[in-house]
Amino acid sequence: MVYLSSDETVSDQLCFNWTQSAPQARFNVRFLSKLLFLLKPPQPLSEQIFADACRHAEGRTRRKAYPADLLHITLFCVGCFGTIPESLISKIRKAMDGISGRPFPVTLDRCAVFGNRSSHVLKSSQDIPEIEGLARLLERQLRRRNLPFVPFQPIVPHITTIYGCGKIDTMSIEQPYHWTADDFVLVYSHNGLTRHDELERWSLSAKANDYERPTRQLIFQDSDIQSHSASDV
Repeated sequence: MVYLSSDETVSDQLCFNWTQSAPQARFNVRFLSKLLFLLKPPQPLSEQIFADACRHAEGRTRRKAYPADLLHITLFCVGCFGTIPESLISKIRKAMDGISGRPFPVTLDRCAVFGNRSSHVLKSSQDIPEIEGLARLLERQLRRRNLPFVPFQPIVPHITTIYGCGKIDTMSIEQPYHWTADDFVLVYSHNGLTRHDELERWSLSAKANDYERPTRQLIFQDSDIQSHSASDV
């Protein structure tokens, strides 16, 4: 993972020699904030998910539902930082000029509890390969500009609705949550503050080519999900 402490360190670490041992991180990653590419549901749907999560949390956990305006699916993490890396953000904006990805449907129709903090999440019973396709497209854009990023790792796409809630029973879903993902965002997620600074938003285009299909499709059973480690904030 790329750990940067400030804006000034960006230009010195763009190229990596993987034959050498990694440099020591200056900060404990637990106390760093993250620069993330995300998919976000439309506001009315986020409000509905939040309201449903609040009802489910009542009487089951002392943890509150995650705020509606912060609900998201993580595409991937650019890196961890001590302060907002302004010059890197400017370079990312330029790297995303002319990005060409198609809108795609997202349906979340199941719930699970997983992660090292036992969080309650929404997920899909079906593969959504376009999510990985978009993440890899963004990763390639950064690589072409020799910008740092955390290499994409396939995960179960999900929206965390309650963080650190423990092993509670999962919410029943009467109607699947569905929307068309027609844009993605870059946010700075402040560690420990339950706050995202939205830095940029890019639209997807129906005129773009289809995404490259993943070379493999991972099938996750519920037993696997229980032990999966959530990576987003």
